[in-house]
Amino acid sequence: MGSSSSSYAPKTIYLDVDGKVQKVVFSRHCSPCDIKELLCSSSNIPRNTAIMMVDPEGALVSIDPTMPTNSPNSLYKVISLSTGQLGDKEDMFQNVLSQVAEQFSRAFRINELKTEVTNRLAMLEKRVELEGLKVVEIEKCKNDLKKLRDEMTSRGGGRVGNCPCKYNFSDDGKKLNPRRDVPSYPKYTLSQETIEALKKPTFDVWHWEHNEMLSCLEYMYHDLGLVKEFNMNPITLKRWLLGIQENYRSNPFHNFRHCFCVSQMMYGMINLCNLPEKMTLTDMGILMTAAVCHDLDHPGYNNTYQINARTELAVRYNDISPLENHHCAVAFQILSLPECNIFANVELEAYKQIRQAIITLILATDMARHGEILDSFKHKVDSFDFTNEEHVTCLFPQIEEIMVQPLRDSRDHYEELKQIDDAMTEGSGSRFMIQKFKKVMGRPDLRL
Repeated sequence: MGSSSSSYAPKTIYLDVDGKVQKVVFSRHCSPCDIKELLCSSSNIPRNTAIMMVDPEGALVSIDPTMPTNSPNSLYKVISLSTGQLGDKEDMFQNVLSQVAEQFSRAFRINELKTEVTNRLAMLEKRVELEGLKVVEIEKCKNDLKKLRDEMTSRGGGRVGNCPCKYNFSDDGKKLNPRRDVPSYPKYTLSQETIEALKKPTFDVWHWEHNEMLSCLEYMYHDLGLVKEFNMNPITLKRWLLGIQENYRSNPFHNFRHCFCVSQMMYGMINLCNLPEKMTLTDMGILMTAAVCHDLDHPGYNNTYQINARTELAVRYNDISPLENHHCAVAFQILSLPECNIFANVELEAYKQIRQAIITLILATDMARHGEILDSFKHKVDSFDFTNEEHVTCLFPQIEEIMVQPLRDSRDHYEELKQIDDAMTEGSGSRFMIQKFKKVMGRPDLRL
């Protein structure tokens, strides 16, 4: 932008003055008049004398800032024209030419200045335009956020702004988006084989798509009699389940499939332990709903990370089970939407009890409280009473054969593998290691 630095460097020419070399230096921005005066002084000629300059071959050289440079070996010569070589008319004409040349020189410098100013203005206009675009984008984002916040507040009866949800904390920008129309996911007709398998804790959860899992969860609520007990609108149940699915993130583990896995395991234990004979429908509704909601909007990092990183969740909940408190908050934010409130027809006092029980169960999923809860249960297990509400709150049912024993077998299996690994690391105990390996592989006759 603008002229290069070389255009501002001084110019040097060499003159023959009475057989001697005279060096003349002048600025490239000097006027022709100034240069003529400098040449007159250098050649011992009176100022304001009409002069001309010639090269060694006698050719005229223009007297202005654009004159070509020469060297000491190719000297210019200044000749006075006031000695009668030119008449008065010629002098006048020469003066006019000099003035015209000076005017052209000034115009040339003005054009250069205009070009530089134009370039600078163009650059400044570009910067202003870019900064203006940034301001417009920022204002647009602010307006969009305000619209979304107002929309969420209007949908949630003014309560959404007071409760953390995926809208506030989600990395991928999702938010609660209830379906006011009839949900579009297809209603699968479950086969009898699937229905029976669904009631067992051994049900394989890995072969089902999201829509199929939604249909299975819907079936569970109908099968347990919860839809009838709480006078749920079946369409509201569909919308609620969709709202639940949309507010589980795509984490490697704490995702919607994990939600379905835990909920199906709860459903399986209810059937396996015949809990409908021992618990009320309200209790089972609480258990199922807490299972469905227990990891809502899980960000993928545990409580220890949240607390050490001083995240917004940890600060909001004072480092006390921040994730579990957040899961509860999102669960009841979804339930606060009329389109998704499956407990809308429950009386206020009953709803308060349901809400408190669900919160208690979800907060109990914080593994930091596991020891505390287990100790509480151990003090009650010998005199367990299903009619005692405090005892029921601590319930671990008798599922020894189908669930606990396989866990013990797995534990023993991995303990033996660890022993083998330790022996191999130490480089000793070869006989012991071989025996253990045969046992683990179920091949006592194996030759090594």
